[in-house]
Amino acid sequence: MEKQYKALQPVGRFKKGDVVGGLNDAQLKKLLADGVIQEVPEPKAVPAKKTIGDEK
Repeated sequence: MEKQYKALQPVGRFKKGDVVGGLNDAQLKKLLADGVIQEVPEPKAVPAKKTIGDEK
């Protein structure tokens, strides 16, 4: 899965809170260094619940 970034403040066509995409590596690095965007952590896998008893 490709990394995703969230805008912490308006940048270009993106508003605060938008997922930022379509930028090259140099642009991403600069925006990260400037604190304008942040990487969105990948969701952790949630183990399936085990049930005891009758399944319906």
